[in-house]
Amino acid sequence: MTKTLESKVVAWTALILVIVMICVTFKMRTAWWAFIDILFAFMMAFMHLMAVYIGKRLPAIGKQLDSAAFVMLVLAVVSFVIEWFAMN
Repeated sequence: MTKTLESKVVAWTALILVIVMICVTFKMRTAWWAFIDILFAFMMAFMHLMAVYIGKRLPAIGKQLDSAAFVMLVLAVVSFVIEWFAMN
């Protein structure tokens, strides 16, 4: 990983931004399935944060968590596109 991706500040900032996005867009999400993209985004940010902390002591587990975070990122993007088409 690069130094930026290993940064705890960047990981915490990403998690805080996702939480702010949840709070700001809460009223806009009228259906229960409209929260799926934000769930995947939260899981991505949380898994990356854990990968940064755990990866210092257990690098293999940190890499697995980062791989899972990447999968969550892909799922968040796919679900966002599907939601956009479903809402419009």
